[in-house]
Amino acid sequence: MKILKYLSIPIFALMISACSERDDAVYDGDNFVSFGAVSSEATVVKGSTSKEVAVVYTTLSEAKQNTEVKIAVDAANSTAVEGVDFKIINKTDNLAAGQKVGSFKVQLLESGATETQKTITFKISSPSVGNATFNQVHTMKYSLECPFNMSGFTGTYKVVTDTWEDYSPGATITIQPGPAANQFKILSTSNIYISNPTTSYMLVTVQNNGNITVASNEAFSYGGTTGNMNVSGTGTVNFCTSGINISALTFSGAAGTSSGNKFVLVKN
Repeated sequence: MKILKYLSIPIFALMISACSERDDAVYDGDNFVSFGAVSSEATVVKGSTSKEVAVVYTTLSEAKQNTEVKIAVDAANSTAVEGVDFKIINKTDNLAAGQKVGSFKVQLLESGATETQKTITFKISSPSVGNATFNQVHTMKYSLECPFNMSGFTGTYKVVTDTWEDYSPGATITIQPGPAANQFKILSTSNIYISNPTTSYMLVTVQNNGNITVASNEAFSYGGTTGNMNVSGTGTVNFCTSGINISALTFSGAAGTSSGNKFVLVKN
């Protein structure tokens, strides 16, 4: 038993040594290139002109010598158009010897960005390194981001919908800045049905998320059986287009209440 006990010590040490050698092993076979991920998303902020993003690629092992890697657009599977919606700053990247991660720079143009996401599909290749069996296509989706901005809500607007029927579709409405930084006024100067069009207006208060509340500064004077009507409501604005959608407008007065009216405006 003692002999067996002593013999087991060098055998165990040999096993540890063998395991350590395997753990420290480095891949020394053929090198292959692939994208670092199969997809990504980005936004271009309104007013920024453009945004530069990186498309990362990697090789299976460190490059043994300076390696040329190329990126190309798969136009058939892209909704964005190269040269119109975006530009590739470096279609060829030189991966230095000893490195295994590189990137291509892509410039996303604000002029080509929309609120609806556009897609760019990229392919990768190298004249000296083979393609891996994975991550050979990278799909980038990007859109226009429009942060809170009140500067667009001024000037003339066109009526799209008015279920209360003060205005016909296509009528022109004037909007002015409000007393607070997050407010604007929808003037009544084009309303032929009220007797106080020069003094009354709807005051719209805008939240950071685009939600709005609406309240008239004074009752709209319709006269006749309708009489005076106070106006209130809720809706949303679009910071990209400066569009206004009052989806629930209420008119209330001595003659009664009319709720759920829609008032939709687009900027001229």
